[in-house]
Amino acid sequence: MGQQHVPLKIDDKGCVIAVGSVNDDNYDECVICGKKSPYTRSTHIDLRVGYVEGSGQGCFEPHMCSQGRSRQLFTISEELVYNTPNDQELGAKVRELYWANKR
Repeated sequence: MGQQHVPLKIDDKGCVIAVGSVNDDNYDECVICGKKSPYTRSTHIDLRVGYVEGSGQGCFEPHMCSQGRSRQLFTISEELVYNTPNDQELGAKVRELYWANKR
């Protein structure tokens, strides 16, 4: 086989962001918050950040996608996890700690 040439779309940092047809101006949106992503629908999923197979395009910056919800974190002890081998019980304890700290 001879060499085949495929058009590439390259961003300002020199990274390939699309392979093949680069005339598609239809951009994907985050499946969680609906923000427009920097990727066209023709951009191959292997070249995207935040794409989840079977779900769709997530936010380009996942830590920024909160759909209006707070992104505050709280910590639980490793001891609690270790001493609660049943996942259902652990989940109940974590939720209990969450609501106790919300008051």
